[in-house]
Amino acid sequence: MSGFKFDATDLLRKIAKNGEVNNRMRSAVGVYCDSAGKKMEGYAKNNAPWKNRTGNARQTIKGGFKWEDESKCSAYVAGNMEYSPYLELAHAKGKSTDNEVGMEVSPSFAQLELGNEGKYAILRPTVRKLTPEVITGMANLLGK
Repeated sequence: MSGFKFDATDLLRKIAKNGEVNNRMRSAVGVYCDSAGKKMEGYAKNNAPWKNRTGNARQTIKGGFKWEDESKCSAYVAGNMEYSPYLELAHAKGKSTDNEVGMEVSPSFAQLELGNEGKYAILRPTVRKLTPEVITGMANLLGK
């Protein structure tokens, strides 16, 4: 899974004059994070650099969002086949130079270097490409 986090702690604290305002804003942030995750899903599916054999790796890419806690919402895109980490991280063509785009893999893939940019990587490049647009959209949403 690859994604980014938006920490709205201070913003929510500042704008929350009562619980209703906070809940409406939290709801709007959740909806926006979910749409960002879905947008990353579409981009990753359309731009994956491999040729399909079964189509499973491409079809099972999923994007969405999750609340880390009361004020931290994460948008994500994930590969959901058992071999997805190999597509993303193995046969490295270089190292990722950004620390903002996190990667998570299960412990069984601990031998893969998470800093690698694999030959068939699409998750981290998707997040990297769409983050500026998503951040701008979030700033516009929260500015209203």
